[in-house]
Amino acid sequence: MKRTLLAFSIATMALTTTADHLIVVKVGGKSFTAKVEDTATGRAFMEKLPLTLDMAELNGNEKYRYGVSLLTAAQYFDKIEAGDLMLYGSNCLVLFYGAAGGYSYTRIGKLTTTDGLAKAVGGGTATVTFEKATLSANIRMDGNVPQITAVTNLPAEIAITTLAAKSPSADKSEWKDYNLLPADEKPAYRFFRLVANVD
Repeated sequence: MKRTLLAFSIATMALTTTADHLIVVKVGGKSFTAKVEDTATGRAFMEKLPLTLDMAELNGNEKYRYGVSLLTAAQYFDKIEAGDLMLYGSNCLVLFYGAAGGYSYTRIGKLTTTDGLAKAVGGGTATVTFEKATLSANIRMDGNVPQITAVTNLPAEIAITTLAAKSPSADKSEWKDYNLLPADEKPAYRFFRLVANVD
């Protein structure tokens, strides 16, 4: 479960943020969530997104594409699992959809689930899109009640867990639970913060 914080005001009415180290991998009509490593290689990969690549088939367990140059920190892997996203050498992006091992790679990240991955990539060249995971929230006021709609490009459910507010008139105003504020005070609160769980 990934917790993502959004903060916005009535003036902006909407906000889009990227979820830290999460990406969406799209292939064969399916979307997968991947967690990118918080390393120099992982951060450099995130900076290149979005990417859409035609990835070639190899060994019945991986798709690869040369031309994606990243920083390397290669290490030998006895075992590689389906869903591993790796860099071979300094410029070959590899997405594994089956087990492998016995080579040196720099780990970029890993899919959080591989259900349906082998079918999605198919047996030949696959067109794969890598993009940053986003969470957007829109707010509209219905009287004193904020109506919030949250959407994500992740193949996941969103649950808004906290809605807090603060008044712009106070310099050191603390965030307060908007639902617990007295009705006559709510109109003064125009800055909102929400925490959403993305499963």
